[in-house]
Amino acid sequence: MESEIMLLGLVALGGGLTVALIGLAYLLLRLREAETRLHEKEDQHQGILDRLQENEYRLRTIIESEPECVKLQAADGTVLEINPAGLRLVDAGRPEDIIGRKIYEVVAPEYQAIYRENMRRVFAGESVVYEFRSTTLKGRTCWMETHAVPLRDARGEVYALLGITRDTTEHKWAEEQGRRHQTELARVARLSTMGEMATGLAHELNQPLAAIANFARGCIRRLRTGEVVPAELIEPLEEVCEQAERAGEIMRHVRDFVRKSEPRMTAVDINQVVRSVVKFTEHEARQHETVVTLQLAPQQPRVWADSIMIEQVVCNLVRNAVEAMAETRSQRREILIRTVPHDGDIVEIEVVDTGPGIDETVIDNVFDQFFTTKTEGVGMGLSISRSIVESHGGSIRAESRAGGATFRFTLQAIPVKLSRDERRYSLHS
Repeated sequence: MESEIMLLGLVALGGGLTVALIGLAYLLLRLREAETRLHEKEDQHQGILDRLQENEYRLRTIIESEPECVKLQAADGTVLEINPAGLRLVDAGRPEDIIGRKIYEVVAPEYQAIYRENMRRVFAGESVVYEFRSTTLKGRTCWMETHAVPLRDARGEVYALLGITRDTTEHKWAEEQGRRHQTELARVARLSTMGEMATGLAHELNQPLAAIANFARGCIRRLRTGEVVPAELIEPLEEVCEQAERAGEIMRHVRDFVRKSEPRMTAVDINQVVRSVVKFTEHEARQHETVVTLQLAPQQPRVWADSIMIEQVVCNLVRNAVEAMAETRSQRREILIRTVPHDGDIVEIEVVDTGPGIDETVIDNVFDQFFTTKTEGVGMGLSISRSIVESHGGSIRAESRAGGATFRFTLQAIPVKLSRDERRYSLHS
């Protein structure tokens, strides 16, 4: 009996051991599967890491070989990264010369405020383009243009500014040279206009000078009689002064019209510009039996402009209309100059004539340099007019219709409620 119990115990013990061994084998199998999956994950992660490193290397190679400056900046202006082209741009011999320092150290003082404002906009999520003057680490002055975009982290928050900057000094120089050339060309054209209008100017001056001579002779005659009352000379002498001032005003206007100086941008009353031109050209218009009529919108907003240059545009258009109608046999020669009100931020000026109009086949070419339909023209007046208008941020166009042509140009108006600071910014932008 005892032997049977022992046998049963051994069998039971053997069964438990078998179960334990089976469980252990299962655990070992799961462990190996987990280890295999772990190795697979490690391989995957390593593959991802390798690809990331490869992409980083490729990206860094691209950035370092990029001919333009590429840089990362923190919100406080600290330079975090910069490529070799950027080092050369700011005259840094090595990365440590600029990385970790504030970018404002290479921004000209007068542009630091606008630079900070553009940085603020980028860290607020905007992409911006801005131009500024720079003083490099070696004191060299140059112009730069930056395209800046925000860099965001996984949470979508902006953590850095990515900027691509290029040196625009040569472009600015060429732009300035072109502007000076255009200004000089416009002045030469004004001199030419004065030469062509010499007869009219002589007539304009002759009137006040003749009046001065007549009043002066009258005063002399009275004085020679010895019976003159001093009070009686006051009125003719006042007339002499008035006519002298009128002659002086004509000469000042001529001098200003042909002056050689930089454009002077001011708040200009466009209606007054039109009136000045009409007064300036009325003798030539009368010579060609042309009637000039004005329709000037009251309370027009002023425009930022060089008044002499805008006078030149209106003068060119008026004289162009006079000459066009002079070549026809029409009995009706009229020019209508209109200032047209707009609800937006522009002022429009129209010069309408009753001439032969413009051939539709050439109307798109009338503003090209050296294009003319006149036998003695050189084709510069309308081309210069377009350059002047576009340099003021406006546009000009020509239209032909039955019974004449219309030239329209627009200029940017100054908003009535614009603050003084905003006006100053608009003037220099």
